[in-house]
Amino acid sequence: MPGQQHAIGRRCQGWRWTLLTVSAIALLSLLFLPAGAADGEISDTVAIRQAHLAWTALDKEYDLAIAVKYCDTLYGSDTTRMNRLLADFRKQETRIKDTATSTEVDALIEEMRNTTGQFTEEALSVMAKGQGKWDVLESQILDVKTNNPYILQKKEQYWTIRTKAQLAAFDTWVREGQERLDILKAQGYDTTTAQRSLDVFASRKPAVSAAFASKSETSIRSVNQQIQPLSQDFIQKLAEVQEQVPDTIRFQFFIDQGYRATALCDKANAELIPILLDIDDAEALVKKTKNDLTNAQRMLNTGSLQNTKTPLRLVQKDLSDLAQVYRDIASSMDLGTELNTELNTLALRLYNTADQMRDAL
Repeated sequence: MPGQQHAIGRRCQGWRWTLLTVSAIALLSLLFLPAGAADGEISDTVAIRQAHLAWTALDKEYDLAIAVKYCDTLYGSDTTRMNRLLADFRKQETRIKDTATSTEVDALIEEMRNTTGQFTEEALSVMAKGQGKWDVLESQILDVKTNNPYILQKKEQYWTIRTKAQLAAFDTWVREGQERLDILKAQGYDTTTAQRSLDVFASRKPAVSAAFASKSETSIRSVNQQIQPLSQDFIQKLAEVQEQVPDTIRFQFFIDQGYRATALCDKANAELIPILLDIDDAEALVKKTKNDLTNAQRMLNTGSLQNTKTPLRLVQKDLSDLAQVYRDIASSMDLGTELNTELNTLALRLYNTADQMRDAL
């Protein structure tokens, strides 16, 4: 009858649909990976999909095997083709472990879908001819599969492999992010904001672990929705760090500025010596500034940015003191308009350079 055919069609299509969605379900295992992560080690990704397919395929094998067994009891039934298709499906199951890439997994799934599709059509024909009762068959399938230790074992293997691989992927993502920040920090970049962002992401590890422990796709999706924005935020902060001018470049700039300033001081002193009897204070400060600059350059060359700051702070004070000395000279003596202007301009430049260094240090 049309109504009966419709019911049979729904049940048979249900068998086929399970295998049709194996690929999509297996890919749920990849939902968790944070933004910016690599596609994952191929071996881990394939291992997760293999484990899921092995579990789902065994579950489906029981459906097919019990259907064959039940159809054998129907009057006038011929299950020869059903048995052949079941044998084909079992052979395909044995090939799951041999898949080496996701492409090979996809190809095998397609073969299994084709086999279950043919089995569905044949089962529909045999059940109709033998007037099989779907509720009886479904009850038998349920009895065999409920708490089936072999199916449960495959399920547990899948979750063990998936959990181990993806928690390791989380740890690797955090570790590689930290390594990148450490390199940038050593090069003189300010990583404070990016470090805070990575720390927030890393703090979600217990939530990720709990989601996988629950073996709930809903929980995994939920935690994924939480960590995806956090990983994206870290990637953005990391990009912003890399756009900065690192301390190595800034410190070298200040050292170069310091040497240029002392060169101007030497020029001014050379002009003052014929006029003044005593500019010892200015000459002594210039000499001290050069010594502090030499120490700063030596520290910077060793890569020790923190130690470079100490002599640079001394240089900053030296330049400020020099500015005051030249301003005092210009205001206390009649050196002529041109030389007074030159000294005041030099003092202003020294003050500005000292202020820039103070703000940066």
